[in-house]
Amino acid sequence: MLFAISFFLNAATNFAFGLTLSAILGPAEFGRYSTVQLASITLAGGTLDWLRYSTLRFSGDDEAKATVASSLEAGYLGLTLLVYLVVLGLAGFGVTFGLGLPLLLLTPLLGVAAHRVDFTGARFRARDESVPFAAIYGSRQLLCFTLVVATAYATRNAVLTVAVLAAANIIPAIAFAPRARVAGTALNKASAERLKQFFLYAKPIVFSLVVYQLVGLVNRNVALAHLGAEATGKFSLAADLGLRLFGAANSLPELMLFQYVLRIDRTDGRAAAERQQSRNISLALGFLAPLAVGYAVMAPTFEALMAPAAYRGSFASLSAELVPGYFALFAIISAVSPLFQLQGLTWQLSLASLVALAVDLVLVEFTPLAASVDGLAIAYSVSLATALLATTIVAFRASKVRPSPRDLIVITVATAAMALVIRPLNGLPSHAGAALLAILVATVVLAGAYLTFDVGGVRTFLMGASRGALRWRRHPAGPASPEPAAGG
Repeated sequence: MLFAISFFLNAATNFAFGLTLSAILGPAEFGRYSTVQLASITLAGGTLDWLRYSTLRFSGDDEAKATVASSLEAGYLGLTLLVYLVVLGLAGFGVTFGLGLPLLLLTPLLGVAAHRVDFTGARFRARDESVPFAAIYGSRQLLCFTLVVATAYATRNAVLTVAVLAAANIIPAIAFAPRARVAGTALNKASAERLKQFFLYAKPIVFSLVVYQLVGLVNRNVALAHLGAEATGKFSLAADLGLRLFGAANSLPELMLFQYVLRIDRTDGRAAAERQQSRNISLALGFLAPLAVGYAVMAPTFEALMAPAAYRGSFASLSAELVPGYFALFAIISAVSPLFQLQGLTWQLSLASLVALAVDLVLVEFTPLAASVDGLAIAYSVSLATALLATTIVAFRASKVRPSPRDLIVITVATAAMALVIRPLNGLPSHAGAALLAILVATVVLAGAYLTFDVGGVRTFLMGASRGALRWRRHPAGPASPEPAAGG
């Protein structure tokens, strides 16, 4: 439970942190800051994230802990040096991608520092050490909301803010290194075969996620080069807050649903796991569709509540234009990707991400969409929607798993009804009251529909859980009730 709470709080505080910096730095400097941050995430993800995924998967191997840890550390050190050499080489040739030399040189520092925290956190998670896992992320957020925010407020300068943000990640990474270290770790114990195993396991998943980040990075660089830093800042705020909101909201379903399927696959067999995955698709879409539509419909209210004054006027429209892209991205992650992972056919995810990147490049290069930030937002959504369509077609052709058509109809009708009911709430004088009332009304509408029609087996699951709890109260010392077959 502490892991789940930490995931959610980290995502929520990242959301608040980005909003705070956008208000302090202003559109122009925030545009430069957010572009560097996304570039650092993309760089670290493309070069190092396969080691983090492998840490989660293989660090629990008791028989080869030292070899696994040594191989991971050797890979980390080698790739970090390679990243720095490449960036220094680019700087030497005067290639800065419009960022300027200081921000270009800070990009790999921030990427490696932030990823080292995530890498260390993955090691704690693999060893089921929830307290240090929560502590390392908590300490990073504390430093961000003190040192980084203070620096941004005092300087209003993107370069210094990024430099201090890198330090705010380096400090907890170093402080928790002794606790994370595996006894017997040494570079001379590293295994090339182990590194190859790690790479082949995680490459397709990491590659696809990095390419999706590249789509957003391409559009921000186009905005920075042709529309200016202020326009880039406005685009970046809408994109960052939307992604973080959807990421925070989707973190628990993403974490829990596929783990449940894997447990069923181990205990009850592949057929039972596929039946549960079918229900999971309905549950994921039943969560994401109302979230996306509700966010778009209530965008004027969210603009008034969240967007600093300098960003208003464009935040609501940009958010609504980006929402289909958010829905597509997280539907791929939570609804479609598990189908490939269950069958071990993750390379199709890589192909779909390349489709998204190709579509985006065509749209920004050969259509008028690159002439405005609204056009770039539409290009982003069209690209991600194309990737979702491609992955869905391939997944359903290669798999026996299908979501229930009845569930999809109920989700569509319930989401449309929710939108019609909450849309007038934008006119209420209290924006906070409108947002809270929209959440309440949406919950009532959706819960009523999903429980009535048992979407994704949610009613069956809740009834089974309540019967199990009742039996436990009557016979607390008796045998545990069997886990229900439906639900997430």
